[in-house]
Amino acid sequence: MDMDAELAGYAEVRGMYMVNVEGTPWTAIEKVRPTFSISPAPRVKAYAAVEGTLVEGRDTADEVAKFLEAGPLGPDLEEYCTHNETYQFEDVHDYLTVERLYVDFTGEKVDFRVGRQAVNWGSALVFHPTDLYNEVVASEPWRERKGVNAVRANIEPTPWLQTVALVALDDDLSAFEKTEDGALPEAQDLPFSGAVKVTAKKWETDWSAVGSYQMDGHWFAGGDLRGTLGVGWWVEGGYHGDLRAIDPEGAEVVAGVDYSIPVLDRVYFAAEYRYDGTGVADPGDYDYSLRSGSVAVPYTCETAETVNTDPAKEPSRRTTLGQHYVDGTVNIAFLDDWTVSTVAIVNVADGTGLVVPDVALAIGERWKVHVGAQIPFGAEGEFAPPDENFDVTFGANTTNLAGFVPDATVNTWVRYSF
Repeated sequence: MDMDAELAGYAEVRGMYMVNVEGTPWTAIEKVRPTFSISPAPRVKAYAAVEGTLVEGRDTADEVAKFLEAGPLGPDLEEYCTHNETYQFEDVHDYLTVERLYVDFTGEKVDFRVGRQAVNWGSALVFHPTDLYNEVVASEPWRERKGVNAVRANIEPTPWLQTVALVALDDDLSAFEKTEDGALPEAQDLPFSGAVKVTAKKWETDWSAVGSYQMDGHWFAGGDLRGTLGVGWWVEGGYHGDLRAIDPEGAEVVAGVDYSIPVLDRVYFAAEYRYDGTGVADPGDYDYSLRSGSVAVPYTCETAETVNTDPAKEPSRRTTLGQHYVDGTVNIAFLDDWTVSTVAIVNVADGTGLVVPDVALAIGERWKVHVGAQIPFGAEGEFAPPDENFDVTFGANTTNLAGFVPDATVNTWVRYSF
């Protein structure tokens, strides 16, 4: 029996420079990501992607530790604090990971995918309320979406009706390690979740209903509509709930339009508005420590104001903090090989935002070169946090970590596809 097999992938070198930060400002990352697919039988296909990564230069946790040790908190760190372990390349799992590993079973009206896979739902461009394994990657255009361990079924009984259902398993399996005598964890600690999306295609519009439930009590119910009325349009949203009442509940809706014109090779425009009822209305009430990517103190201190006494009862990390956002995208392709694009995100309430320009050049069929940046703007607010929010205090001593927030980050990367 003949088997179809294919080897592909890419190798990439990326450099990052953080403008006006404490410590080492640069990072170099080398990555190789081979992918392999094989069809051992009709209607069966296996796929794997392995990623190897090496990093040189800045380690923010180490830089923060050095800064604290040399500052006013230094003399008391050893007495009152425990240094947390930071990320290091200590074994093969730190630099070699399996990012995709799944098997597809294709039927006439039902398909199954079992294993570590990408799950990407929603019609919006930047924020995706119905993307239940959501990642905002617009600010990092080089980054692959993380895989999800899941069993997914795609059911299509008619050409105009489709149902996607999945059961997922989190990467964090620590709940099983905390049990004794082989007992199962409590139901709310089980690392499982389920989701379903039903789509009907009628009147040149995709109408989708989406729902999900996590064992820890988080749930979502909503929908996603996308169509064309002279311009492309979409409305995506729903309601986030938490049975534990730890994370805030509320509606989240994104509405947007896009349009392209045949100038040069193509010019593409898009604009969106987002309302997030789980966010905070008054910028003065933002808890900046909840935002993903905030500066983390690599110590646990008995008398520190930043100490986390019970992580299970604290709100989850957030991608954004406020309620009202607008974002825009411009993409210009010309001379067949050049693309210039810009994504801008603005917090309407405080006027701060982030601009992500990118210039890409394709060299032949295999090489691509990018130069880009992440540039915060605005006087003071979510994307330009006040310096006082980075104060770290224990006992009678205080220091400030605002110097670890860059004024901008410049990125350049070269990718070879094979």
